Amino acid sequence: MHYKHEIIDYANNIPIKISIQKLNNTPLHWHSSIEIYLVLCGNINVILESETFHLLEEDILLINSNQLHEIHSNGSVVAVLQLKNTYFKQWLDETTYFQCNSSIYHDKSRYWELKKIIAQLIYNNYSNTDSNDLLYISLAYQLLHELIKNFKSFDTKLQAAGKRSKNLKRLKEIIQYLNENYTENITLSTVAEREYLSPSYLSHFFEKNMGVGFFNYLTDIRMNHAVYDLINTNLTIEQISADNGFANSRYFVSCFKKKYGMLPKQYQKEQKKNCPDKTAKAQKYNDHLLIEQHDFVNKLGEYLEPGSYGEGKNKPPSPFVNLLNVNAASVKGNLRHTFKVFTGVGRAREILMQRIQAELIILQKDIGFSYVKFHGILDDAMMLYHEDKNGNPYLTYNYEDEILDFLLSIGLKPLIEFSFMPRLLVKAPSSSIFYNPVILSESKNYAKWEYTITQLTKHIIDRYGLAEVRTWVFSFWNIPFKSYASSLECNEIAYELYRIARNCVKGCDPQLRFGSPSYGSPYFSGSEFYGFLDYCKANNCYPDFYSLHCYPVKTSTAGDLAALGESSGKNGENDRIILSDDADYMAHTLECYKKNIAGYPKLPAYITEWASTSSHRDWLNDTCYRSSYIIKNILENYDEADSFGNWCLSDTMEELPLSNEEFHGDLGLFTCNGIKKPAYYAFLFLNKLMDTLVEKGNGYIVTTNQRGDYAIIFYNYSHVSPLYAQGVLFNVTFLDRYNAFINPAPLEFDFVLSHIENGSYVLTEQIVNREYGSAFDEWVRMGGLPLRTEEEINILKGRSMPKLNKTGIEVTSNSINYYADLKPHEIRLILIHKQSWQQ
Repeated sequence: MHYKHEIIDYANNIPIKISIQKLNNTPLHWHSSIEIYLVLCGNINVILESETFHLLEEDILLINSNQLHEIHSNGSVVAVLQLKNTYFKQWLDETTYFQCNSSIYHDKSRYWELKKIIAQLIYNNYSNTDSNDLLYISLAYQLLHELIKNFKSFDTKLQAAGKRSKNLKRLKEIIQYLNENYTENITLSTVAEREYLSPSYLSHFFEKNMGVGFFNYLTDIRMNHAVYDLINTNLTIEQISADNGFANSRYFVSCFKKKYGMLPKQYQKEQKKNCPDKTAKAQKYNDHLLIEQHDFVNKLGEYLEPGSYGEGKNKPPSPFVNLLNVNAASVKGNLRHTFKVFTGVGRAREILMQRIQAELIILQKDIGFSYVKFHGILDDAMMLYHEDKNGNPYLTYNYEDEILDFLLSIGLKPLIEFSFMPRLLVKAPSSSIFYNPVILSESKNYAKWEYTITQLTKHIIDRYGLAEVRTWVFSFWNIPFKSYASSLECNEIAYELYRIARNCVKGCDPQLRFGSPSYGSPYFSGSEFYGFLDYCKANNCYPDFYSLHCYPVKTSTAGDLAALGESSGKNGENDRIILSDDADYMAHTLECYKKNIAGYPKLPAYITEWASTSSHRDWLNDTCYRSSYIIKNILENYDEADSFGNWCLSDTMEELPLSNEEFHGDLGLFTCNGIKKPAYYAFLFLNKLMDTLVEKGNGYIVTTNQRGDYAIIFYNYSHVSPLYAQGVLFNVTFLDRYNAFINPAPLEFDFVLSHIENGSYVLTEQIVNREYGSAFDEWVRMGGLPLRTEEEINILKGRSMPKLNKTGIEVTSNSINYYADLKPHEIRLILIHKQSWQQ
C-alpha cells in the first residue's frame, strides 16, 4: 500500500485552517490534523481506511488524526477545515476519536451547530479587527467543544483502525519533533538516534512513506515559517534565516531562490506591490482562508442566525463621541464644487426617452450640473452614418439635433464622445458588447472615419454657433485600450483613431477642447494610458484634458459583463466583479495619478465616471451605503479633481436586460420608474454646501456664505466586508442587503460652532438613513413585493423623502451646540440660517 503524508501549514498562533475549493481526486494520504469536509456543491466519495462514504451536498464528514483516506471528486466544491492537534493537546491525545459523518444518517439536524461554526469562522475571518485572532481562536475552541460534546467516540474498533499502522505512529512522532524543533540544528543522525534506527534506514523509511526526502521536508517546514516572517515582519534576511534554523543566510537565499525562482527581497517587494491596500495582518488571515470565487459559498450564510452578523436588530453602541469645536471665523478657502461639473447618461439614444428627459429635468432643477457624458453618438441606433449605392458616405443628424437641443434647453452642455462604430464603417461588425450591442471594431476606411468626424463637428458648429460649441468638450471612445471590455483590436488602432478624430475637430476650430479617451486602471497604475501619452508626444496630438474613471474594482472583464447579462433581479449574483477593500480607494487613486502624470503635460483632470462599483447588479447600489459612499468620497477629496462625474443618472440603461425588479442593483440615481434612491439625496445635500470652507474632517464638513449662514454635512460611512468585496454574498439576500457590513456602528458628534454672531437663527435638519429617504428600505417595510400600479409607485415616492426638522435658536453666547447620533450609512445636512431681518 502506497500513501503519502500531507504537510499542513498553519499561520503563526492560528490553530485552524480553512479552504473552500474545487476538489479533484486526491490519492491515499494521511496527516496529523483533524480534518472536516462540508460539501457545498456536488458530491464526493471518501475512502476512509477500508470503507467508502458517498457525501452529497450539505453532508459533513470528519477524518481523525492519522487516518488513511483518499478523495474521489470531479470538481465538487467543499469547505475543508483542519485543526492543529498539538495546539489542543490538553483535550486531544492518541485515544481521542470522533464519529462525525452525516452521510450515514437521514436526520442531519445534529450537524447544524458544526456548520454554523464553520460559517462563522469564514465570516469573521474577514472582519480584520484588532481582536480578530482572539475571535478566530475562540471559535476553534467552540468547534472542538461541539465535537467532544456530541461526536466523541468510544468505539474501540474505530480507535484501533487509526492506530493499526506502526509506521504511521513512528512518522507522526518524527514529524511532531521536526515541527517543534525546526529552529534547532537537526541532523538525520540525531533523529535516527531518537528512534533507535540507523541514519540510512531512517532516510529510506522517511522518503518511502512520506514521498519526500528527510532534509527536503525539514527545509520546507523552515521555509514556510521564513516566508511568513519575510512578509509580516521587518526582520533582516540574516535574522530570518537564523530564527528559522537555516545554517546561514547564503544557504537560505539559495533554498528560497530554488523554490520561488527569485530572491527573498524581490519576493517581499512583489508581495507588497500586489497588495497595496492590504496590511500584513490581513494577508496573514488570507493564508489560512483561501476562497475561490463561486456562488455556492453563499450557502454558508444559511447557517448563520438572522441578524447575528452585519446589521442585526441589536445595534452596537457608538465606540466614542466626536467632540468638535469649529471656529466659524477661521475659514480655509473657497470651494469650486467640481462634483457638479459632470453627470452621466448611459447612451445617446436613451436621452430620447421621455423618462430619461423627465429625470434630467428634475436633476437640473434640484442640482444643476454643467456637462453630461454619454456614449454612442455614432452608434447605429442614432441613424447618423449612411452610404449610397456607390459606397459614398453621408450623414443625417435628426436624432443628434433632438438630443443636443434638449440638453441645451435644460442648461446641460455635452461631452461629445465619438463612439461607437457604425456597422457600415467597420472591419468586424460581429465584434460587439452588451445586451443591446454596440460595435467595437476598427474603421475599415480611415478616410470615411475622418469624413464622419469632420462633418458632424461642422454641423454642430453651424447649428449652435462657434462661441457656444467652444464651451463644449469632445473626446474619443470609452476606454479603447486592449485590457478593457470596450477595447478595440489593439492599442495602436485606438491611438490612431484618436489622433484622426482629434485633428478633425481641431481642423474645424483649434480652440475646440478635445480630451483623452477615458481610462481608469486600479490606482491608475496601468501602463496603457502612459503609452498613449507617449504616442501623443511623438505625434504632436496631446489632449486638452484627461478623462478618468474611478471604480474601486480589482477585476472586471468582458467575460464578467457577458455573465452579468445573463442574470438580473433577485437571482442576480454579485457579477464576479471584485471590489477593492481599500475604503480610501479614490483618495489613493488620485495620489497615484498625480504622481504618475507628473512627467506629462499638466492638464485638467476630469473624472467623467465614478461609483462605488462598476456593477449594474450590485444590490447595495439601491441602499444608503451608496449615498454615504458618495458623501464620503466627495467631501474627503473635495475639488481634488476638476470634475467628479457620478455614473449614472438612471437604472434605465441598455447595456443589460431591463429587470422587472424595481430595486435590482443598477447604478442609477433613479429607478426605472423614476423613484429617487438615497444616492440622489447625497447630491442634493452636496448642492446645499456654500462657497467658503470653514473646516472639514473625518465624518463632517462645515461651509459658510460669510453672511451669517452655514451648511454642514455629517456622514457615517462603513466599508463593505472583504468577503462581500470578493463577490461572495454569504448571508446577504435580496431583501436583507445590509449583512454586507461587519458590525457597523453609530457615530456620535458633539458639535460646537463658535465665534458666530448673536441673534436669531433657524436650524434645518435633513436626514437620510434606513428610516428616512431610502426608497429601498421603505419598500421592504411595505412588504417587498412588486409595485403594480402608478398609485403604488407614487405612494412609495412620497414615503421615501428625507426627514426634515426645523428649529428656532436664539444665540446669546456666540456659539451653537448641536448633538448628532448618526445611524450606520446615515448622511445628515444641517442648514443654519440667520434671520434675514438681522442681516
